[in-house]
Amino acid sequence: MKEHKGVSALLQTAEREQRCAIGENEALYRALQRRVRSGELISPYPNVFASASYWTSLTVEEQSLHTIRALSKLHPKWVFAGLSAACIYGYHHSFSLHDGTIHIASSRGSNKNDHAHLNRIYVHNGMRVFLYRNLPVTSPAQTLIDCARLPFDKALAIYDSALRFGHATILDVETLMVQINCDEIAVKKLLQYANPLRENGGESWAYANISKLGFAEPLFQETFDNPDNPSMPYRVDFCWKLADGRIIVAEYDGIAKYIDTSNPNRANVKMKLEYERRRERHLKERGVTTIVHMFYETVADSHTLDATLMDAGVPKIR
Repeated sequence: MKEHKGVSALLQTAEREQRCAIGENEALYRALQRRVRSGELISPYPNVFASASYWTSLTVEEQSLHTIRALSKLHPKWVFAGLSAACIYGYHHSFSLHDGTIHIASSRGSNKNDHAHLNRIYVHNGMRVFLYRNLPVTSPAQTLIDCARLPFDKALAIYDSALRFGHATILDVETLMVQINCDEIAVKKLLQYANPLRENGGESWAYANISKLGFAEPLFQETFDNPDNPSMPYRVDFCWKLADGRIIVAEYDGIAKYIDTSNPNRANVKMKLEYERRRERHLKERGVTTIVHMFYETVADSHTLDATLMDAGVPKIR
């Protein structure tokens, strides 16, 4: 389709600001819609547009944030909540949670005029509104309470992130929880298991599945001396120190990241594999008796995960 200078300028500005473009007047809106019909642009939400090639280069989380930033300009009174707020705060979470839905705080339920991808989360009157990265969001504590509606193994990463970033404390969430209507059972369970020591969403997800199977509580980010660099000790994801002297270590993702050659910026694969072998040798020299590498497929299948940890000798408490 022939270039439209107004549309091109609109898209360039939006991409520079890391958001979707908005049809600022009737003529631009129609020009944008024509390009949606031709496949040149996509429209994830009414009057919200992006170049198809640019959009597909983004992760689903980045797509959500681009949509949120555009909608904030279109609807300045909207306060983003739930998963949308978690994205704005930068809390780790599974990309599988994204389905194009935008979540906002509301003192009323949805109505027939709402877009199919708009989810209104009921909040109490007098809710505090926070401004984070120039976007209006629910407080970190409110965001965590709203995210308790998600599956436990997906929500735990969000809780771990908020605690790790220092945005909220367990007391903050407990205090708000008793003041509003919410799923207290789900919130209390997440607070019971939340731990800022887990460094990323993958570790949180793996731990959630480990705990569901009844295994003993591991130590997180346990350190071991590194003879090659004493100032940089080795840290392991999960560690069980048993009464009989055995030390079992489990690493989520293990060496998978070292054999992924899809990223041209990665260091030499052979060097990374050699580092991993040396690291494991040093860990065993320092008393580690068993090292287990858990991949996504291992954790996703409860029978495989259970068998893997049982074979490694990790005890169960229930």
